[in-house]
Order: sequence, then C-alpha cells, then structure tokens
Amino acid sequence: MTTMYYDPMLDVHHRLPVQMALVTSYYAAPQVQDDARRLFEAGIKSMGLDTGGPPLPLRPGRGYGSSLILAREWGMTELEARLAHAIEESYEPTWNDASGEFTWGMGLDEPHPRGQFNAFLAAAEAAGPGRWANLSAAPLDPCPQIVDVDFPAVALSRAEWVGESLHLTLAPLREDPGSVTTFRLVGAKARDWSITGIAGATVDAAPDGPTFRVPIVSGDLKLVPLR
Repeated sequence: MTTMYYDPMLDVHHRLPVQMALVTSYYAAPQVQDDARRLFEAGIKSMGLDTGGPPLPLRPGRGYGSSLILAREWGMTELEARLAHAIEESYEPTWNDASGEFTWGMGLDEPHPRGQFNAFLAAAEAAGPGRWANLSAAPLDPCPQIVDVDFPAVALSRAEWVGESLHLTLAPLREDPGSVTTFRLVGAKARDWSITGIAGATVDAAPDGPTFRVPIVSGDLKLVPLR
C-alpha cells in the first residue's frame, strides 16, 4: 500500500494500492527526487510496466499521464515509448475542428473532456528531461507577454523570445486573408517595433504597449525592437 495523504492531527493515513504512487511521485519529484523515484519505481513494478507495456486499452485515470511526465523527466526512454504508444492507442487524442482544441476523450463518451485526466496528458506533451524540477525550483522570470489573442478563432502555436526579438506562429482556426486579428504586447520597454513575416501585418504604438494587426492566415511573425 501507499499513503495518498496523511492527516498529522488525526494521525490518519489514506492508504491506497501502491500503483497510486504513480501520481504521488509526480507531486514529490521536484521536492524530494530520490524518494519520488523510489515511489515511482514501486508503482511501475506493481503495474508490470518495468518489463513490458500495459494491457490495452488503458483504463481512464491520471496515473498513465503522470507516469509519462516522469518517464520523460528522468530520461526513461523505453518506458516513455511504451506509455506514449498505449496512451495514443487508448485515450482518443482528438482535434475539435469547430473549437480548435486538442483533447483526449479517454474512452468515457462524455460531452466535455475530463479535466484532471487531460491536464496530466497535456503536461506530458510539454515534458522533457529535468523540466518539472526546473519549473518548480524557482519562480518564472517575468518577461513581456502577448495578450488579447482572439482564441479560439486564432491561436499562437509559438511565442518565444530569442534575444530581444519575439517569434510568433499564427495558427488560425480558419484562414481569412481579408480579415485582421489583433493582439498586444505588454510589459516591454516603451519603444517602437517592426513586424515581419506575414504580408500586411502592422504595429500601432500605444502607452500601455503596441497593438499588432495581422491578416488571419497561418505563418511566422518576428517582432523586433527598433530602439
């Protein structure tokens, strides 16, 4: 058994089968990595994942998503491959063309994607060696932000600072070159900006940050300060 949580005032353990350590180890990993690794390996062994892939289809739950995060966090490539394949085969990864959203149905046949289950799987998509520990180690450095994006009509599949330049990738739900979408940059120093990459894109200066006007087409943008 493993302790899901402990109440020190009542001295009560909430004990569950050891496979639940696949979830608790996720929360412990950035704080006490060695103990989290012991919990994780115990959970993996209890599920038979240390020697082969899980039986398909997977049951809906958080454990496989949290396990994929930690397999990628700790560079356990063979386990990562087995889990990724099983999740792909079992959890109904789906693009919703109407909303522009990507979710996992989990085989539950529900009108809305299950929140916690999807949250772990989405985190696994962004996971990589040491990322969970690094993210939890210190507050994120503040930086200028793009705001007021007209989602879901328009999404940004990339928003990355490279030096002083901001690189964006526009991913509209439906392209409409005759229409324009707008978004703003806040938190940057007061300065003029140039924008390149999509024909017809312009910048309007404002005291609280520039507003960018861009035709609704797929493409890459580069925002560069002029001074």
